Amino acid sequence: MEIVLIRHGESTANVETRWQGQGNSPLTDEGRRQAAALARRLESDPFDLVVASDLDRAADTARALGLDVETDAAWREIDLGRWEGKTFEEVEREAGDLLLALRAGEQVRFGGSGETLAEFEERVADAFDRLAERVGEGRVAVVTHGGVIDALVGRRLGRPSGRRGYPIVENTALTWFVGEPGALRLRRFNDATHLGRETRWLASMRRDGHPVVAFVRHGVTAANKEQRIQGQSGAGLDAEGREQARRLAEWYRPVDRVWTSPLDRAVDTAVALADGRPPEAHPLLVEMGFGEWEGMLYRDVLASDDPWAHRIYRDGEDLPRGRTGESFGEVVERMRRFLETFEPDPSERTVVVSHGAAIRAVVAAITGRGPEINRGLATSDNTGITHVAFTPEGPMLADYSLAPHLGSVVSLDR
Repeated sequence: MEIVLIRHGESTANVETRWQGQGNSPLTDEGRRQAAALARRLESDPFDLVVASDLDRAADTARALGLDVETDAAWREIDLGRWEGKTFEEVEREAGDLLLALRAGEQVRFGGSGETLAEFEERVADAFDRLAERVGEGRVAVVTHGGVIDALVGRRLGRPSGRRGYPIVENTALTWFVGEPGALRLRRFNDATHLGRETRWLASMRRDGHPVVAFVRHGVTAANKEQRIQGQSGAGLDAEGREQARRLAEWYRPVDRVWTSPLDRAVDTAVALADGRPPEAHPLLVEMGFGEWEGMLYRDVLASDDPWAHRIYRDGEDLPRGRTGESFGEVVERMRRFLETFEPDPSERTVVVSHGAAIRAVVAAITGRGPEINRGLATSDNTGITHVAFTPEGPMLADYSLAPHLGSVVSLDR
């Protein structure tokens, strides 16, 4: 099944930088324009059910899709207590000590009388689980709030200690969860490409002089289609993969600098993006090594009597794949070294072409989740883009697996 979470359009409180919880702040003209752009994007991809928070800014965004909408108060934003409607500056001035306690992770009530973060996250997780159990399969849209989406994403990606690892999602951005009830994984995060190539937050990072890097998974290969393990071997792109790379380049260029894994499928993708300039290979960007399983079909590994495979894929141990390959934790450490030593130029548009497990490892390194992230994060689409902003406090994940150049914007059946 797919559950697609959508943040409401821009509201008056967003523009006025006011704390906005369970009060009713209407959409702005820009918010209605965003909702209309979202409706155009989704018109060819129907949902089996559309649910919305009963607050006006979410319900009105949902109605703009032109579909029947079911409202549910369980999907409301956090209760902010006495902070509701106050400006950020007013709360900083009047309740600085309480804000510091919240930022330190203490379970105090927002605004002195609202929900605690634990209560809020439990309410949201319960609404999510109940919806998944009710629907069972199919495609569901939930139009809700930034804090709600942040809570659900946080349960899967984790949160780095002492700082944010990713921003609140953009107004009308889409965030996908796919899988089975009880095992839904994040497949795409903060996708607002119906509003432009980059979110306002990412554009602000560039303006402030912070380097922004697009991590791209290579195009599809014959082995991908066969569900054959490629690891650190394998051939280049097939015809469909080359077409994906061409369409990616057409959508995303101009690009100033392209780095790539030295493996053929990544190099082929990088060449399409580099527009005649040779991409620069980096050894840390290779895919996870799968040892003796390289070239085997996944289904054969899973169906085998190999106790090593059972310990990894049934019992959840993070062991070297194929005994002589890498564990996912080792890939996380490798990609952490890349992030720590990579020095992108803030004035350049930089792309790094890598692989599915390696890009998941980048996210795990940023959020501190480590190998546990595999339980909550699906592999990026082939040629999907994941932006990372390099800030003084450390790298931040801006989005995950953006792929508007692939055509269908909701179906993730590939």
